[in-house]
Amino acid sequence: ENKYIADAIQSHKICGDGVYTEKCQALLEERTGSAKVLLTNSGTDALEMAALLCDLEPGDEVILPSYTFSSTANAFALFGAKLVFVDIRPDTMNIDENLIEDAITEKTKVIVPVHYAGVSCEMDTIMDIANRHNLLVVEDAAQGVMSTYKGRALGTIGHIGCYSFHETKNYSMGEGGAILLNDPKFVDRAEIVREKGTNRANFLRGQVDKYTWVD
Repeated sequence: ENKYIADAIQSHKICGDGVYTEKCQALLEERTGSAKVLLTNSGTDALEMAALLCDLEPGDEVILPSYTFSSTANAFALFGAKLVFVDIRPDTMNIDENLIEDAITEKTKVIVPVHYAGVSCEMDTIMDIANRHNLLVVEDAAQGVMSTYKGRALGTIGHIGCYSFHETKNYSMGEGGAILLNDPKFVDRAEIVREKGTNRANFLRGQVDKYTWVD
């Protein structure tokens, strides 16, 4: 670790998106099978990016467990969503999948299962409900890095997944997080959102001759 940190510093690229960011993103894509992984400043940032990508409008409803960290709720409340809390199961401390459908209304847009302590929610049931009601699923897998559900990495089953690398999590870099874009339709806009609304990622790949604000 000391060697890698020194190497990163000596590269004179210490503002992020350097060679180690690319290596980490590629490793996570390889290990999880996600279509695209982008590192973020925190798990909270990843959740806020996910909420923005869901195109929430004031009054849209988001279903989430009543037992979770505040960032799960705040990320969606920031964009005007109405939070609809569903109780948890006493055996897993995760959202009770059997109570979700009763909480759905014509204004529901997103379900946010939280995988508490690396224990998976019942994702088959949740995805079935989401597909039948045409809802997005954002997995809060902050505590689920490298945990799996029926052989699939947590964070890769819903449309978007969110990881945390806070010092209290499975893998730590002090702070930090990642957003997993499992539906390719989110990738282009996620890169723009992550670059503060600019198409800088396209510029760095040589796809445009200058970058500007596009979102």
